[in-house]
Amino acid sequence: MRMNPRERLLAPFRGGKPDRPAWCADLSYWYEAAGADGTLAPRYAGAEGYKLLHEDLGVCYYYDYSSRVFDCSHTDVAVTAVEEGGQRTKAWRTSRGEIAEHWTYVERGRCWAHDRYAVKDLADLRLLLDIWKGTCFNPCPEVFARLDRWVGGAGVGFAPAPRSPLPALLADWCGVEGTIYLLADHPQEAREVTAAIDKANDSAFDALLASPCELVHFCDNLDSAASTSLFDEWMRDYYEKRVTQLHRVGKFAAVHLDGRVRGLLPRLAACGFDAVESVTPAPVGDVEIRDLRAVVENADTIIWGGVPGAMFCTPWKPGDIRRQTESLLEALAAGGRLVVGSADQVPPNGDIDYCRLVAETVESWSG
Repeated sequence: MRMNPRERLLAPFRGGKPDRPAWCADLSYWYEAAGADGTLAPRYAGAEGYKLLHEDLGVCYYYDYSSRVFDCSHTDVAVTAVEEGGQRTKAWRTSRGEIAEHWTYVERGRCWAHDRYAVKDLADLRLLLDIWKGTCFNPCPEVFARLDRWVGGAGVGFAPAPRSPLPALLADWCGVEGTIYLLADHPQEAREVTAAIDKANDSAFDALLASPCELVHFCDNLDSAASTSLFDEWMRDYYEKRVTQLHRVGKFAAVHLDGRVRGLLPRLAACGFDAVESVTPAPVGDVEIRDLRAVVENADTIIWGGVPGAMFCTPWKPGDIRRQTESLLEALAAGGRLVVGSADQVPPNGDIDYCRLVAETVESWSG
């Protein structure tokens, strides 16, 4: 029986086998840059146009930044943000002081670079503790439900979980280098902060557990080079707890891992994640396609990814994309535990027509 994109994506999570693997690509980066450059076709403007772009390219709609089941609020914390001339500053002020981060817009990359993190030393870390003690997540299930109805059979609403404690330090507050130094120099204070983030996240998970979402995304932006040595001590218990909570109410959990994947793939699978999303194999990542299942060490874990975002750009050609997709299908599709996905995003200078080529390759696959 022929499935629509929604049915195709959810089938492996529900224990079934799709008629063919779903093909999911994060088009948001390419789309925003094309809109800013004035090169986006008018028919693709706006929300309806963005969904139409997915349909025209044969891509399952899944990644939408408005897909949420909670909002964030702060008590006794004043938050200010200023953006001007390609510079962006955000500050958090408590009764004990202020911390601030800075971003610079990189024209060539069509993106913002986080060039100064808010937390740099012990004093900043203590202020961060105050901020998280005053942070709460408030449910807004109607936002997600409205989006999911609108997406319909074209895809699946992806409900994001809040950033997990250590990834929050690595990606948002301290950066990788800053986090490593703070964990080494001030482990007790760092533990107090990660515990406060965990506690604040309880309210977000209360909202997720009660929401209509079926698939929860841990958008922690993991990379094995930065996190493998820290995983057992700082991450494992949190992931096992949260995944168990979701499974108890019949929800599924996917976690974002791109870049180098060898160190974290088996650890994340062992925590019970239903899928590891944005898996980046060779020629960009550190694991060959044929070795991915063995590295995961779990026959049930859904491998989601396989088509590196870099391959949408030169020097790769259409034949390379087709061979990459065919290799992925031959190695992993037979068991039904594969979602073909871009890993991570289709870049602004990528050839968007390659998305259609992947879709055609998956559709014609006869394995």
